Amino acid sequence: MITYKEFLDKYLGKSKGYPDGKYVGECLSICKLYILECFGIDPPASGTNSAYGYWSNFPSPLSEVFEKVGNTDTLIPEKGWIAIWKPWDTNSYGHIAIVDEGCTSTKLINNAQNWTSKVFQKETNNYNNVIGFLKPKSSIIQEDMTDNEKILIGLINENGLVEGDIRWLVDLKKNQTVPNLEKKVSDLESSVKVLEEQITIINTKLGSNEKDLTVCQKDLKTANQTISNITVELETANTERSNYKKWYEVKCAELKECTSNKFNLLDFIKSLFKK
Repeated sequence: MITYKEFLDKYLGKSKGYPDGKYVGECLSICKLYILECFGIDPPASGTNSAYGYWSNFPSPLSEVFEKVGNTDTLIPEKGWIAIWKPWDTNSYGHIAIVDEGCTSTKLINNAQNWTSKVFQKETNNYNNVIGFLKPKSSIIQEDMTDNEKILIGLINENGLVEGDIRWLVDLKKNQTVPNLEKKVSDLESSVKVLEEQITIINTKLGSNEKDLTVCQKDLKTANQTISNITVELETANTERSNYKKWYEVKCAELKECTSNKFNLLDFIKSLFKK
């Protein structure tokens, strides 16, 4: 058997008959192929030579894989169901098609032959004259589901959820609780991203400031060392100046004494150069 998606990929855009080569382009032919290839049972004759017979007669073995669900104002059919129209004034055969996704309470999205074309293609109808649907008893579209949808189906099957539980899930979806939460999460993630970008900018500036600080500290250390060296040189110069001052004062005293004692001036001058 193949999935709903695989069936569409295989036949959309083609005009098919059932049995092969017969009733080509008829609405019931493509639905019989769908039943055969996706559900693994031989599609029965309608018993009325019309599409409507699949509802009015519900011939065996359809009941093995489908259940009948009457059309109501509030019912929205799901992808993979089979929609059946009762006859009307200009059509005594009725019509049959495979429901596609995207249906609403006023739009019936379906894939069909012999509505506007003999080619199997997507159609959009209202629900006028739709008598009901053949709903698969087991999902043949599960392979097309997301992992979360498969988990949900598993929970329903394993835990025997009742109608009230299902309605709660439907109401949850209608109230847009999940999309609202997803938007909130998305907004928070965006805020986090902005904050992370700001942190990156701050860290970049901090790194640059730390680099500048390191250079300043190095320059300050060099300046301090220079000041220290100059201080040592200044202390040495002051010491030397003090020593020469003392020496000068001694010599001046000696000169004065030499003059008063009529000391040989030439000898005094020589003594200066001996220093």
